[in-house]
Amino acid sequence: MDKLRVAATSFAERAARAGPVMWLRAVLDPEAESHDDQRGQGLAEYALIMASVSIMAIASLIFLGGVINDLFVELINEGFRDVLNMLGI
Repeated sequence: MDKLRVAATSFAERAARAGPVMWLRAVLDPEAESHDDQRGQGLAEYALIMASVSIMAIASLIFLGGVINDLFVELINEGFRDVLNMLGI
């Protein structure tokens, strides 16, 4: 019974240290040590996603920048025409 208590305490400590992603590994393989090299994996994945989104945003602005600029110029000109028409100029 004493061995079971020690094993349960050890498991509980390891599961608490492992965090939400690694708890299943602690349950399935209680003898394995926690792998520190996987702690930064989530951060690296988020960095890759942010880099991909940034590259896509820059590429879309390069290719669609002229169209967007023309659209805004047209909207501004229409707005000025409406204001001038309301003022009677």
